[in-house]
Amino acid sequence: MTIMITGGTGFVGAAVADHLARMGRRAVVYAADPAPEGWLPAQASVIIADVRDGAAVKAAMAAEKVTAVIHAAAVTAGPRLEAAIPDEVVAVNVAGTATVLKAAHEMGIGKVILASSVSVYPLDTNGEGRFDARVDRPAPSGLYGTTKLAAEQVAQRLAAVYGLCLPIVRLAAVYGPFERPTAVRETLSPQAQIVALAERGEEVRLSRPGFGGWLYSRDAAAALVALIDKKFPSPPPVFDLGGPEVFSALDFCEALAARRPGWSYRICEDDPNIRFLQPADRRPSDFIRLQAATGFKPRYDLAGAVPDYAEWLDKAH
Repeated sequence: MTIMITGGTGFVGAAVADHLARMGRRAVVYAADPAPEGWLPAQASVIIADVRDGAAVKAAMAAEKVTAVIHAAAVTAGPRLEAAIPDEVVAVNVAGTATVLKAAHEMGIGKVILASSVSVYPLDTNGEGRFDARVDRPAPSGLYGTTKLAAEQVAQRLAAVYGLCLPIVRLAAVYGPFERPTAVRETLSPQAQIVALAERGEEVRLSRPGFGGWLYSRDAAAALVALIDKKFPSPPPVFDLGGPEVFSALDFCEALAARRPGWSYRICEDDPNIRFLQPADRRPSDFIRLQAATGFKPRYDLAGAVPDYAEWLDKAH
């Protein structure tokens, strides 16, 4: 089986490629921009082309004999990108999804796994429990979330038209290995920003502790791959995926500081140097439904993630 990863040089896509390589499975990385040298597994096939180019998508599928697709290509827009390139955000996130579904159908590929986002939900600072697609209604607050919800709806309709299996996973805020600045990722996770400052020996100043059900990138990748071999009813469920515990960016600083003697961090509401993705903390996301369907459960809590992240950073540098 050969799995194509759209957006495969991006954050989640590269983590998926790495996970597939560790499993000994064949990956085809399809992305608009190349990754840094050594970023992707040596055994992965890499195709640099636009996800909106249907002919290029089909050619890649045919040449590599693709049997399943993990669709992770997206412009992760915040306020700056949604003001500067709203047309591109919509075109990549929505039209690009339609292009991939149509190409998969025409090439006889029966399963496309759609990496969606918790951003389809409202900020919901007063809600209780974890986001659950069975009971929580989408209400995105920004263009990114709006386009991810539109992509879900377009993909679901086309999957019905084409007879495709389309599991959808709404990923919580992701952090960890393979995150890097790119032109289509406006704001890095707080954890990546913290690590960058810590590596330079600079003090971290947080505007608030910043709690969340943060999802480690290795867990995000493993969950998407776990869906490849599973059979689902038609249509498949929409799954949520958050991390196994709720912790804060301040907790992350504390865990990281234990490995970096002399490095400092603090809460500083007036002059923070860490930018949060949202103006307030978001509820965590469920993972029980996905676990019941696939057997997968996120395994990286804070205590497990920090040493793994530190080891990866040492190797990446």
